[in-house]
Formats: sequence, structure tokens, C-alpha cells
Amino acid sequence: MLAERNISVPASEIRKIFNMITGRTDVFDMSVGIPDFDTPDHIKEAAKRAIDDGFTKYTHNAGLIEVREAIATKLKRDNGIDANPETEIMCTAGGMCALVLANLILVNPGDEVIYPDPGFVSHYAHIKLAEGVPIPIQLKKENGFGVTAEDVEKLITDKTKMIVLNSPNNPSGGIISNTELKKIAELCIENDIYVISDDAYEKFRYDNEKPLFIGALPGMKERTVSIFSLSKTYAMTGWRIGAVTSSSEILEAMTGLQEHIIAMPTAVSQKAAEAAFAGPQDCVDEMLQTFAKRRDIITKGLNDIEGIELDPPGGAFYAFPDISSYGMKSYDLVMKIMKETNVVTIHGSAFGEFGEGFIRLCYAVSTERIEEAISRLDSFLPKLL
Repeated sequence: MLAERNISVPASEIRKIFNMITGRTDVFDMSVGIPDFDTPDHIKEAAKRAIDDGFTKYTHNAGLIEVREAIATKLKRDNGIDANPETEIMCTAGGMCALVLANLILVNPGDEVIYPDPGFVSHYAHIKLAEGVPIPIQLKKENGFGVTAEDVEKLITDKTKMIVLNSPNNPSGGIISNTELKKIAELCIENDIYVISDDAYEKFRYDNEKPLFIGALPGMKERTVSIFSLSKTYAMTGWRIGAVTSSSEILEAMTGLQEHIIAMPTAVSQKAAEAAFAGPQDCVDEMLQTFAKRRDIITKGLNDIEGIELDPPGGAFYAFPDISSYGMKSYDLVMKIMKETNVVTIHGSAFGEFGEGFIRLCYAVSTERIEEAISRLDSFLPKLL
């Protein structure tokens, strides 16, 4: 009785693990990417004022204009993107909603879409939902799990409609260098390819190179959907609010489709987003400094465990160590680790076929929990060699 499209859209393996431990208090959960920080006070206060001021009704399908104006300022300040708040910016219910909308309005049945593997599990699902053909591009350990133009070019055919980029990458923390990003942009222009730029982890970078954003490069604005989420940067995972910019033609189509799906994101969350983008950013800087320290701790700790290999992640807040020396499938190892140590991780194969041989640990948890998890892993994993 169910529509066939449901069969082709797989359930998330991450949620499978997450559901296994729901309600348990005895585990060291390093599975789901939820920052352990609270939403900054000035953002929460803005939401409370919004309720008192009556922002509890429908808004424009693209979001309140004052919120879109705040997003326009943020895009110029942080991303080098000039966007008209009236026609080239919209609010969505988190980055996830934007990803779905972009796929549905750009991808026709049979269109090929290149996407990162290992990568965020929903990228594949959204392509399938739009009846596109997912074409995985292997992110390689030797390249720091960054997409290269050379690898992209090998996958381009006359059916290629779009490429999905996610830098920093989930699950690996890989970053696309500015040099490679420019080359990828040239390929997209030359071959008339659209881009979804999933910038959920835009702020979580640990290198010294000032990042470029592909939507800001010449000739790319009209063919790029740039998606920004507040979930990670401002610890707002439950608020479900995101920001999108693209050409007026693409945004008009996405806004029209959003009207028939959710109408618009919650008005209160929109006002919270306005405060996040327009307010003080020192809360973000403090969080990033903490994550940088945690990254150093987990990198050293994992590398000190016999059998583990890990280069420092370039961004995000995930460690993606090579566990191939243990001679086990990543899922089997994750299950064994959970059983023997109560440390909960995610198998690399959950992020695509090229994730096999790795596991993901989220270090958006306290330093104490990271150190305890490392200690437990160190007491167990070497026994498998």
C-alpha cells in the first residue's frame, strides 16, 4: 500500500544506533551531532519577547522580512555573498528542509547528482526522494576527506544535473580547499551543473585558510543553493531554523514549494534567528575555542590507542578514525565497542560505502567524557589485534 518512493529512501543508520540507547544512562554517547552548549541567552530572550509581542501567527512563506534582512547582513559579513533579502533569501525549518526543497525543485527523474561519500546520510535520501540518480564521489583519507576537482570531473556525464558539497564534512571533518573549490566552480560553469552547498558547519574550521563559499564565486550565485543552519553554530538543534540564498528564480520555486509543505518555519524561531545573526558573536567564538581544544584531545587520545589512525579533522566536531587494522566490519566493531565499553559510536558504513573501515565519534561533549571514552576504548581495542 505504500508508495514505491519509500522503499528507495533508506532509514538513517545513525538513528538506528541512537534509538538503541534511548533512555539509557550508563552509556558514553558520542553518536549524534548535538552540541552540549545551551542556546545563548540573547537568542532565548529574543524568542520570549517574540511570543509576548505576538509573533505567533503565519508569516510570509519565505520568512519575516526583518529576519531575511538580518540574514543578508550575515551573508555579506561571513560568506562574501550579496543577496537581496526580498527575492534571494528564505528561512526554512532547519537546513534539512532546505536540502529537501532544493532537490525537489532542481532534480528531475533520471538526473545524476554527485554527492560526497562518506557523507551526511540525508544527501543520498533526498536525491532518491527527487527520483534522481545518486553518484557517490569518494572522499579519500589521503586527501583529508576533501572533494577534489579531479575526482568530480571523472564523474561528470551528460546526465549530471547537480553536485552536493558539504565542507566541513560530516562525518569526517574534511574541508575543500579554496583552490579546489575554484576548480569545482569552473567545472560547474563549463558543464552547466547546479550546486547545493551544505554549510551547516561553516564556522567549525581549524585551519588558518580564510574560507571561500562557492556561492560567492563569479558565475556561481545563479547556480548555487547555499544552505546555512543555526543548529550547530548557535546550539539550536531543536529550534529547526535555517537560512538559504540562491537566485531569485530558484528561491521563488523553493518558497512556493515550502508553502505547500510547512507554509513557513515557526515565527518564534525566525525571531530567534534574527537575534542570532544580528547579535553578538562572542558566544560562537567561545564555543569554537572549546571545540578546538576537544579536537586536540580526541585526536591525541585516539592516536595513542594501538590500531587507531587519525589525522586531525579539519572542521566540524567529528573524529573519523581508520579502524581497518582490527579486521572487522565497522558496524560489527561499533556493536562490540558498545557492548564491552558502553561507548557509543557510529559505523563508517552508515555514511556510505566508502565509509567502511572507519567509525565516527562526535566530540560535542565535555572534555571529561571524551577522556573517559578514550580510556575505555584504550582498555579494549588493542585486545582485538
